[in-house]
Amino acid sequence: MKKKLLSLLLALAVIVLCSFPALASDLSNTAAAVTDSSVFWIDQSMEVLKPGESVQLTSYLNGIDSTGGSTWTSSDPSVATVSNGSVKTMKLGITTITANAAGYSATCVVHVALKGIDVAKYQAVIDWDSVKASGMDFALIRTGYGGEAWEKQTDPYFNTNYENATRVGLKVGAYHYSYATTVEMASQEADMCISILNKRKLDYPVFYDIEDKDQLSLSSSLMADIATTFCNKLRAAGYQVGIYSSPTWFNSILSDPRLDGYDKWVAHWGVSQPRYSKPFTVWQYDNQQTVPGISCFVDADYSYRDYSTTNPLQSDTVLPYTFGSNSTYTYKITTKLPTAPAAVSTNPSAVSVAFYQKVSGGYLYRITNVNAGTSQIITTASDGTTTSFVATGKAKGLVSDTVSPFTMKPGAVYQFKFTLVGGATGTPYIASGNNSVLSILSTVKNGDSYYVKVQAKGNGCTSVYTTMPGQQAVRQCTITVASDTGTSVNAPQPGTATSVTSDTTLPFTMKVGATYQFKFTLVGGTTGAPYVSTGNSSVLSVVSTQQSGTSFFVKVQAKSAGCTGVYTTLSGQQAVRHCVVTVE
Repeated sequence: MKKKLLSLLLALAVIVLCSFPALASDLSNTAAAVTDSSVFWIDQSMEVLKPGESVQLTSYLNGIDSTGGSTWTSSDPSVATVSNGSVKTMKLGITTITANAAGYSATCVVHVALKGIDVAKYQAVIDWDSVKASGMDFALIRTGYGGEAWEKQTDPYFNTNYENATRVGLKVGAYHYSYATTVEMASQEADMCISILNKRKLDYPVFYDIEDKDQLSLSSSLMADIATTFCNKLRAAGYQVGIYSSPTWFNSILSDPRLDGYDKWVAHWGVSQPRYSKPFTVWQYDNQQTVPGISCFVDADYSYRDYSTTNPLQSDTVLPYTFGSNSTYTYKITTKLPTAPAAVSTNPSAVSVAFYQKVSGGYLYRITNVNAGTSQIITTASDGTTTSFVATGKAKGLVSDTVSPFTMKPGAVYQFKFTLVGGATGTPYIASGNNSVLSILSTVKNGDSYYVKVQAKGNGCTSVYTTMPGQQAVRQCTITVASDTGTSVNAPQPGTATSVTSDTTLPFTMKVGATYQFKFTLVGGTTGAPYVSTGNSSVLSVVSTQQSGTSFFVKVQAKSAGCTGVYTTLSGQQAVRHCVVTVE
C-alpha cells in the first residue's frame, strides 16, 4: 500500500508540473526565488562549450524532472540562449543559465570558450601532437623570468615549445614572469622578453606575469608604472599585451585605473568562474590538469576571445604622451571595422578624449589637456579588442621657467619667461610683492609666452606673483636682494648639504640622440655629491657630470622613445625627482 501511495503522489506531482507550467512560472515570479539545492537543482552547475554547440540541461524539483515546468533564462543571450533547458551557444563569453519553478531557483554557469594550456620548463618535453589531438586550441608559453641574466633566466624550452605548438596548428601566445620592483627593472624585463621572442609571430598577447612576493609591498601607483613600462615596450615592438595575476592582486596592488586598458588573464582555481568584476579575456581555472602528451600536471585555461580571428586595433600612439605648450593632440586608430571604436579617459578632469573623424584606414581621436594629471586613454572596438596609452596633462594656467629661489644684487636685472599652458587664455597680471625690493621693468608678449624683466632695488626678500583673469594670485618665485658683502645670502654654509636644487624643473621633450645639461646645486651645506640618475636609462641616460663649486653640471642624452624622470639622491636620503623628460 505504501509503495502504491508513493507512486500515486509522484505521478500527481508530474501531472501538476506538466499541466500547469504557467503556475510554476507565476510562483517563481510572485516573490524572490529561493535557492535550495536539496529541493530544486539543475543537473549541471557548470558547462564548457564552443560557439555553435548545444547542451540539454535538466531541472529537478524534489527529485522529479521539472524541466518543462521551469522558467529558463540566460543572463547574456548574446553568449548563449536557452529554451526548456536546451542551451545553444552563440559566441565566446560567460553566461548564467537560471531555472525557476515553484518559488525556487537554480543556476548553471555556461562558459563558451576555447581550451588551452600554459607551459614552462616544468612540463619538460611535450608531445604537442597529442596535446592538439586532445582538443586544445591554444597554448601560452613562458619566455623566461626577470631581466638580468638573460642566458640563465630564459626558459630553456621556449624555442622548442613555440616551434612544435605552431607546427601542430595551436594558436600561441607568451608570458614573462616578473619580479621587477622598479621601472628600470621592468624595462629590462621587457628588453629580455622582446629579445627571446625575436620577432616571432604570436596569435595571443604577451602577458606580464605579476605575482612575485617581492612586489607585495609596492604601491598600486608604482606597480602601474612597472606594468605600463613593460607593456608599452612590448606594444612598441608590435605585440598585443596583457597582464596575468589573481583576483586578489587585481583588486588591490593592480587596481590602478591605468591598467584598465590591458587584457587580463585571471588565475582563480576551484570556482565556477573567477571572482573578478572587470573584463578579462583568459581564465586559468586549474593548475593540476592532466593532458595527453604531458607527463605531469599542467595549468589549464579558457579563452573568451579568439585572438587569431579578431581585428586588433593599431594605434599610432602607444607610448606615454605628455602635453607641451599644445592643448590638444590627435591619434589614429587603424582598423577595418566599419564602426568607430569607443574611446574613454580614466581621468577626464586631467585629459579628455573624443572621436574626431573617420579617415582612410581608420579613425582619428583627439585628446585635450584639461588640467594637471595623468590619464589612461583606452580605445575599445566592438569585438572587445583594446589599445591604450598614458597621457599626462599640465596645469591649465601660467607656468614659469624659474621656480627655485635665488639672490640678486641691487641694480641687477633678470628676465622671467611665463607661458600659458593647457589651453589657458587671457592676459596675466604680473607683480612683485614688494616694489621697493624688486620692481617690474617691462613685459613683452611672444605667442603664448610673456617675457618679464625685473630689477633688484633694495635689500630684502620678496616674491614674483602672477594672476590669471578670475583666479587667485600664484607665487612663482622668491627672490632675495642683498648688497655685495662678499657672501651671497643663499650661499651654502660649511657642512653636509641637506638638499639639491635643479635649474630645470618643468617637463620638456627631447628628440632621440639629443643632449641636455642640468645644473644641480647643493643647498644647506658645501659637501656631498648627489647621485644623479634617470628612471629609465634606456630612454634617457646620464652622459657626464662636472662639478664646479657646489654645483654639478650633468649632461643627459635621449636614447629611445619614452618618458622618464631625472633624480638626485644624497647620501642617507630618498631619491628626489626634479624633472620629467619625454623622448620622441
